Amino acid sequence: MGYLPWALFAMVTYGIVAVLLKLAFRGINPAFTLVVTNGVLVLAGIGWMATFGSGVTRGLGANAATAWMGLAAIVLSASILSYYKALSLGPASIVVPIFALSLTVAAVLGFLVLGEPMKPTRIAGIALAVIAILLLTR
Repeated sequence: MGYLPWALFAMVTYGIVAVLLKLAFRGINPAFTLVVTNGVLVLAGIGWMATFGSGVTRGLGANAATAWMGLAAIVLSASILSYYKALSLGPASIVVPIFALSLTVAAVLGFLVLGEPMKPTRIAGIALAVIAILLLTR
């Protein structure tokens, strides 16, 4: 299976997660919710890793890839902590679309840092995404 079905599934399920979190925050502290939800994610990751058997840790060591992974873990932690806090304080209909602009940040960084092709249609898509978020949060 290619990347598109996985991306679409991730889009739908992550949207559902936002609503479920907002409902959970009505009675449970966001910090505790973060520990439980991400603990389950870690267990799922361990299960996924176990299915690949030996060789899953290939590439780890004192190298750039390991440093990038560590930096990604730190930035992801800051992102998710901020997202949970914002979602616990504000309406999902505003917080989630703003958070979703992270995808446009990733697209721009893909162009600038990773050297991915920057086509006029992609630039227009990013601009339209920003406009959509501005409209959704008004």
